[in-house]
Amino acid sequence: MHSRKAENASLGSKHQDVEEKNKHFKFKKRSLPSKLDIYWRYLFMILVLWLLLIQYYERTVVKRAMKKCEWDKWEDWSKSSSTSSAHRVGLFADPQIMDAYSYPSRPALVNWFTSQILDNYHARNWKFFHYYLKPDTVFFLGDLFDGGRNWETHEWMAEYERFNSIFPKKPGHLTVTSLPGNHDIGFGNTIIESSLKRFTAFFGDPNSQWTVGNHTFVLLDTISLSDRQNVNISSVPREFMQNFAASSPKYPRILLTHVPLYRDPNQQQCGDRRESKEPFPLMVGLQYQTVIDSDLSQEVLSTIQPKMVFSGDDHDFCHIKHSYTVNHTPKVAEEITVKSCAMNMGISKPAIQLISLYNPENDGKSPTFKTTICYLPNPFKPLICYGISLALSAAFIFWMTIFPMSFNDVIVRRIPVKDLDTSSLLPIATKGRNFLNLESLRIKASRWKVSQERSVPNFVLNMGVLLSSLFFMFAMFYKGK
Repeated sequence: MHSRKAENASLGSKHQDVEEKNKHFKFKKRSLPSKLDIYWRYLFMILVLWLLLIQYYERTVVKRAMKKCEWDKWEDWSKSSSTSSAHRVGLFADPQIMDAYSYPSRPALVNWFTSQILDNYHARNWKFFHYYLKPDTVFFLGDLFDGGRNWETHEWMAEYERFNSIFPKKPGHLTVTSLPGNHDIGFGNTIIESSLKRFTAFFGDPNSQWTVGNHTFVLLDTISLSDRQNVNISSVPREFMQNFAASSPKYPRILLTHVPLYRDPNQQQCGDRRESKEPFPLMVGLQYQTVIDSDLSQEVLSTIQPKMVFSGDDHDFCHIKHSYTVNHTPKVAEEITVKSCAMNMGISKPAIQLISLYNPENDGKSPTFKTTICYLPNPFKPLICYGISLALSAAFIFWMTIFPMSFNDVIVRRIPVKDLDTSSLLPIATKGRNFLNLESLRIKASRWKVSQERSVPNFVLNMGVLLSSLFFMFAMFYKGK
């Protein structure tokens, strides 16, 4: 008898344990979502708002920036009696397209996304610049690449093709990219001769002259001229200068150099359009020098005798005047250091320089060119807005999936009023008809209602769909540039 009671007690205890396990199992089962839901209606609305936002910053804002620079808003040759039209020139300084040399310590994925953003900024501006401003000629002022001087040939060729895909030459427009920067070939005594030869082979002679709009543009490789050790390198630009002086071109001369000419920063101040409030730096470092040596600068000025000098390298704007002499006759030349056209060069307002050339008579009595800064779109504001919008989108989806009861109470409760057909607001003749209309409202509301069950997997799933859609959307805009 006692053994049977003990057996029954043991069975009861086991039965109780099974029930406890079942309860535990049921609790765990109920803690998982019954199903995964993709809330397409809400995602579609979010993506429509994103489409409008991207369209605004990637197209509308760029168009607006270019139209602010339209030639007829600042060039005025109406006083001239000639019917000739002006020749329009754009100067692009230091695009310095990002490569693996730029940020070597960053993760590869971060560098990939960064390069996509930077390339899109260049390519988009280049496309809109040509479409709206239609320049006759474009000159690049060097530093086309960032690590160009260091790359092996196969790596350099990939960057070369990439540069041409970002800045494709336009039919009917002259585009000159042959002026090297220190990031392309090195500087002075430390020039990498193989890099100089490679750059010359693919981009053209670093020392050249171009007659456009009754003006002579002189592209001078002052970087090679600064080599005081290897005569084979420095003799090429020096011989070019001597030949140019002997030919004595009849048109006004405009000098283009990558590195600015020497100046006294305390006496020759850059002006209020410069972002930095510090004096123009005079510095020497590995493979760079911020200005050409004083004696070489005077040699260049007295030999070329330019009316105007445009330079790059510094990334920020600077406008000064140089004094020099020719056969004991004092002369003056202005120099503008052109802002970088890139968004990652340490300035907040990238820009290009526009020049309008008008010299029909070539009599030397009246001004023959005008120039102005053309500011490119703010490169950082869109990124900030995209970041804020992504945070808001994530917060909305978080609310929808993690706090669904609150979401349904606040959002869905208001939808039928907006979704209601106006005919249903009219008096209804029958009770049955009234019931059908109320039921139709409930059906409409249920379409927008989300699952009442809190679900982290649903949050992850819907965020994944949103991010994938945004990636595709940005890819389409960036591909179209």
